[in-house]
Amino acid sequence: MSENHEIQEKEPEEREFSGSSSSAIYDAPLSWVALFGALLAVGSLIPIIVYPGGGGYSSLSNTILFVLAGFVLGPWAGLIAGLIGGLIGLFIAPGAFPLGLIDVILTAGLQSLMGGLMAKKWKTYFLVWGVFNLITVWVFPYNWPGPSQGFSNPEGFGYITSYWWVFMGFALWLVFAFTKFGNWVKRDKKIYQQFAAFIIASYAAITGFYGIYGQVYYFVLKYPIERTITENYLTGPLFMVSAIAQGIVATLVFRALWRTGLRKVPGSLLEETS
Repeated sequence: MSENHEIQEKEPEEREFSGSSSSAIYDAPLSWVALFGALLAVGSLIPIIVYPGGGGYSSLSNTILFVLAGFVLGPWAGLIAGLIGGLIGLFIAPGAFPLGLIDVILTAGLQSLMGGLMAKKWKTYFLVWGVFNLITVWVFPYNWPGPSQGFSNPEGFGYITSYWWVFMGFALWLVFAFTKFGNWVKRDKKIYQQFAAFIIASYAAITGFYGIYGQVYYFVLKYPIERTITENYLTGPLFMVSAIAQGIVATLVFRALWRTGLRKVPGSLLEETS
């Protein structure tokens, strides 16, 4: 058969975005940021967990998509996409953001930022943030401002141990960021390795934002310490389920994006794993 009739398969060309373009935001194309912003806004319409007693719900975006945006776009463009999606979602799905703009910043923006910081390039940033997160859990608001704002000081270890799953998230991130286990998320690994690594990265990201998110909620809503302890023990298992769901979605999305050869945002987990 002649050469003219030969069919040759070509690997998709790997490309990166260039931050020099005026249509890019933190090296991410404006179209991608806008697309994720719209996706996150629509995801806010879909309730996954309805809060007991009414007052709102945890949406599809909160449960899965905010962290995924950070994985794909990187921390800074992911933060902007999260804020865009959160602001739009606040108007079309206010139940997903019970605290209004505070929720947009904490739930949408901060969670997307945490997803972006899972790339090893940013591990110093997340290390500092993680320590700050754990200090906040201990100090605010029950030790400070404490009784001056009507909050009881913790007695014994019941309060801090109710955050065991947040401390575990930081410990798992240390393994992900500083050992070879973190390389399991890369394109050339087996699918079960990628899935396991994405679960850990997702869990580290969502527990990494909870110390600020949860404590602000408890402060604004004036939660008594007993209720906070109860909520913490109920929330921990839910975050684990959420991390598994995020791990499934991230594995499928990344494997699809790797095959397309689409350009990758420099500094993103997607670019780092390709």
